Amino acid sequence: MAQAAAIIQATALGQESLGRRPGGVDASFAVREFHASNGQSIRYSLFVPSTNAAQKPQVDLPLVLCLHGAGGGTAAAKVLAGADLQKKYPCVVMAPACDRKGTRWVDSSFRAGRGRAVMPELLEALDSVVKDLAIDPTRVYVTGQSMGGVGTWGLIAAQADRFAAAVPVCGIWPPEDAPKMNGVAIWAFHGDMDPTVPVSGSRDMIAALKKAGVAPQARYTELAGVGHGSWGPAYAKPELWEWLFAQRRQVTSPGK
Repeated sequence: MAQAAAIIQATALGQESLGRRPGGVDASFAVREFHASNGQSIRYSLFVPSTNAAQKPQVDLPLVLCLHGAGGGTAAAKVLAGADLQKKYPCVVMAPACDRKGTRWVDSSFRAGRGRAVMPELLEALDSVVKDLAIDPTRVYVTGQSMGGVGTWGLIAAQADRFAAAVPVCGIWPPEDAPKMNGVAIWAFHGDMDPTVPVSGSRDMIAALKKAGVAPQARYTELAGVGHGSWGPAYAKPELWEWLFAQRRQVTSPGK
């Protein structure tokens, strides 16, 4: 695990210097910056399916939080904002940036001392979007690739009650944290030839979830002959999105 963690901790590309939107998305996303109570700020790209992104949609919509990998891009956000998927599953798409030197999405026991986690400001920014837009609090989802797959596991380990479902792609996490993920519907993906993050990262987590009984219906798709870029075939599966948007979680209020 330590070796894999060191590899996926590779510094993300400086998106500001490259002139990229957070997540590497296109101009259909607005770019925002949120200043959190801890004194930190976080940039994110936001797609709102309306003619005017400054206006609230007319109906409560689901939100998908998409966490990029070490290269700074999130394939999920691009797919979700596409015309075909939006026609079938209209949703708000949030793609934050973990692009400052020495930062990572979440803290974890096997990556200690490898940079400050942006999770506090990320969750405050997420709460702000849920509050400001007409977001259905029972349909908030998270997905991520590689470093973002680690972040996806870490977010549902730390804040399971915020998310209805999670799709970690080629991620890794300590299996002993499985009981903390109670109530989250999970579908993990991994390529069986991944040279960067060992496929055991997903295998072990799914086994631990089922053993703990917190996610007995957790799904896992292992992609034969696929290396580290498993997010391509994963996010191209129509059945993934059908499954995701069918998931709901009973919550009292956003962020609680």
